[in-house]
Amino acid sequence: MTYSVEKTQLHYIKNDSTAVPVVNYSGHDESQGYSDDYIFHETDIINARTPDTRALNDKAAFSLNREAFKLVTFTPGNVDFLDTQSVSETYYDDVEALVKKETGASDVFVFDHTVRRGIKNSNRQPAYHIHNDYTFETGQSRALSVLGEDVLKKFSGKRMIQINVWRSIDGIVEKDPLALMDATTLDPKDLVKTDIHFNDMNTGDTHKGEIFALKKNPNQKWYYYPEMNEQEAILIKGFDSDESQSRFAMHTAFALSNQNEKTKPRQSIETRTYAFFDE
Repeated sequence: MTYSVEKTQLHYIKNDSTAVPVVNYSGHDESQGYSDDYIFHETDIINARTPDTRALNDKAAFSLNREAFKLVTFTPGNVDFLDTQSVSETYYDDVEALVKKETGASDVFVFDHTVRRGIKNSNRQPAYHIHNDYTFETGQSRALSVLGEDVLKKFSGKRMIQINVWRSIDGIVEKDPLALMDATTLDPKDLVKTDIHFNDMNTGDTHKGEIFALKKNPNQKWYYYPEMNEQEAILIKGFDSDESQSRFAMHTAFALSNQNEKTKPRQSIETRTYAFFDE
């Protein structure tokens, strides 16, 4: 069977790198800056909409517990995505309901979001580096910082997952879609802890975080959903306290073979949640 594949360049860590890589967001409209540890490698990205795509691994549909990502239908109410308060007051409720429905979680907390716009005067461009938003340690520490000790104490001993809800906010995605790696093809030895710096364009303050980057391995399998629209969303797992399940899905923006400077820029929102389970 023939599968539709995009051949592109993904941004990995050099296999011989021993330093701590650095990603820098300037706080202005230029793309991210990267330390010399990064290198582009040609990579095949499989069209996840191809019929029977999962036959490549002799599995059924994609799932959060196995591949660590999932495409879902999502039709939230209207909201001005450039108005942070409006997003938090209305859109967050829709995201909470979606994550509960799709995961079976008993409690979901929406704590943050980022709007990425591949246009001039946007301070967050599509992220062209393979990453997971958290490491095994920061997945826990981030929960403490955004939810607080009382909430974590209430759910002590319960399974906790972090889920990003990613979707277009400007029609069909024609440029810079997301590539997602099947978590079952991840070798933890290829993970690299990486420093990430965010500069606030208004205050000049710098926030430093820690994420996972990735070294290339021929066993890795990558997928994407072409022409996503505003009625779809990808759920991306960023952390799972249950070590018997896939822990997260590495992901990155990538360039389609037919996109160019005239292609409509991608505008998207990623909304971050923590979810807890009764069982």
